[in-house]
Amino acid sequence: MIREVKSNSFSPYSKRLEYVENNNVLGFIEYSLIYDRIEIDNIEVLKDHRNNGIGTKLIEYLLKISKEKKLINITLEVRKSNYIAQKLYRKMGFKEVAIRKYYYGDEDAILMEKKVM
Repeated sequence: MIREVKSNSFSPYSKRLEYVENNNVLGFIEYSLIYDRIEIDNIEVLKDHRNNGIGTKLIEYLLKISKEKKLINITLEVRKSNYIAQKLYRKMGFKEVAIRKYYYGDEDAILMEKKVM
């Protein structure tokens, strides 16, 4: 089950979705809903529950929200070395649009975007 919960952030734009089974949070997405677009800030699935489609379900739910709200796009940054996450994002229709040099201090990030409308 996916539930929307209050974000721990003080930002009025911050939101959080959690994937829950048997009252245990197995994964989540933290994102910012800023006017007509979403920025994914963080996505995480517990190590023992990876490769079970939880990340896909969370992103699908976020896409559903985006379409209902008639948003323009969803963006995110991912480490250049995080091939597993990149594969998931590409599977979900995200495209590479730019490189952010030294975004993580010691490593570049790939800026990815999925157009919703």
